[in-house]
Amino acid sequence: MKRRIEIIRSPHAGYCFGVKRAMRLIGQGSGSPDGIVYTLGDVIHNPPEVARLRAKGVRPVSSLDEMPAGATLVLRAHGVHPDLVRDAERRGIRIVDATCPFVQRSQQFVRKFQDESRRAIIIGDRGHPEVRSIAGHAGADVIIMKTIEEAETLEPLERAGIVIQTTFSRPEAERIIQVLERTIGDARVHDTICQATEARRDATLELARRVDLMLVVGGRNSSNTNGLYQLCVAVGVLTKFVETADEIDPAWFKGVRRIGLTTGTSTPDWIIDEVTAKLDDVACDRTEE
Repeated sequence: MKRRIEIIRSPHAGYCFGVKRAMRLIGQGSGSPDGIVYTLGDVIHNPPEVARLRAKGVRPVSSLDEMPAGATLVLRAHGVHPDLVRDAERRGIRIVDATCPFVQRSQQFVRKFQDESRRAIIIGDRGHPEVRSIAGHAGADVIIMKTIEEAETLEPLERAGIVIQTTFSRPEAERIIQVLERTIGDARVHDTICQATEARRDATLELARRVDLMLVVGGRNSSNTNGLYQLCVAVGVLTKFVETADEIDPAWFKGVRRIGLTTGTSTPDWIIDEVTAKLDDVACDRTEE
C-alpha cells in the first residue's frame, strides 16, 4: 500500500566538510597514551553527539588548567585564540588542530590586514566561538558587528579589511557591507561565507516551499541549525525543531502529506538515521489508519 506521507530529505543533510574533518582528527587524537582526548568546550554544537564522544574518551574542559601535561587537545572546528595555543604548547600539551579550513582562511586574512595597516572588521555574532577565534588573530582594535544599525554608527575609517562569519546570512552581510563601504575610504572585502552552508540554506528553502511540514534536526545550541529553523518559519510552513528522534510527536503529522527533513552542519548520521526510522514508522502508521 502506498504511503500517505512522503518523506523528502534535503540533499545537504549531515556533517559539513569542516565537522567531518574535525571528527576524523578526533579519532586520530584518540591514540594518545591514556586514550583520552580533550576539547576546550564542546567540539561541536550537538549535545547527543558530544555525549557519545564523551563515552569514548573525549572530554570537554573549560580551561587548560583541567588538563595534565602531555595531554592531547583537539582544537574544535571553530578555532581558538592563538594565545591559547601558545599557552598549551608551554604546558607540554599536544595540539591537534581541527580548525575548519574556511575559518583558517579568515584568520589568515585578518592577520594580513595588520600587515597592511588595515582595521579588521568581522561581520558576525561576537559571542560565537568562530568569531572569537578570528578576532584573536586580528589585533586589539578589531571591530565586530552583525547588524546594519551597528554599521551605520561606525566612525569613518581610512583603510579597513572585512571578513564574514562562515555561517552568516549572505543577504544580511551584503547589506552591512554596502553601509560600510560608504564609511571606509579603502575597504578590502573577503567573501568568507561557506558555500556549503549557503547550499544547505538554499536547499532547505526550496524544500520548505514544497512540503506541509519541515523537520529541522540538530543541536539547539547550534547557530546554523537555529538559522535553518528560522528560515523555514519565515516561509510560513509548519516547522518543528528536534535534537533526537525521541522528541518527535506523531500528532504533528495529522493531515500532513509531505515532510521535509533538513539538518544542521553538526548533526551526525546516526541521529539522522534514527529520525528517518521514526518518520518511517509514523508514515506506516498513517497508512494503516
